[in-house]
Amino acid sequence: MSIKAFNLGDIQTTKPKAQSNTKKEYVTEGAYRCKITGMTTSQDKENYKGSPFIEFDVVTEDNKNGRCRFWVIKETDPPKSAEWKAKSLKDFLVNAGVRNFATDNEAFDEAMGKWINVVFTFEEYLTTNRDTGEPKIGKMIRYRWSSKDGEQITYNPDYNKPLSPEDKQQYQYLLEQHNASGSSPLEEEAPF
Repeated sequence: MSIKAFNLGDIQTTKPKAQSNTKKEYVTEGAYRCKITGMTTSQDKENYKGSPFIEFDVVTEDNKNGRCRFWVIKETDPPKSAEWKAKSLKDFLVNAGVRNFATDNEAFDEAMGKWINVVFTFEEYLTTNRDTGEPKIGKMIRYRWSSKDGEQITYNPDYNKPLSPEDKQQYQYLLEQHNASGSSPLEEEAPF
């Protein structure tokens, strides 16, 4: 019996379709053991015009996603601010087990795949629903601090930033104004 070669290098394949019903789940405030899975910078974001940053993507043991953002040192930063930015990033990298700080990129590369303990806190803010214009309270989850994998880390809710009483009053006022104007969410039409 003669066996013919497959010539797999010449065969075209199709990528399997991504499942559209899989939605990423994100961390909430609390302490987590995380694996560093990626890094992006403000330069990677199209049309981003805010302060420059470096952001590490992390995934928890129970597969929740988070981001640890660090602000980049700018020439206009006062010395204490520049020092704080550098120290907070280096502490994160040291806690991740990074040892090679010959260049920033080498340190960032070494952090990939490492485990670290991370605390996230929340900050509330006033915003509006894009579709209806209705005022709402938004909640942003932020990286707060870290510790080495295997060491103790404690979440402290005192570091959360809920809306101030003045902002809550402003929200109530805006909501009353919105409701008085007759604006309400659009009713969905039945599909039949």
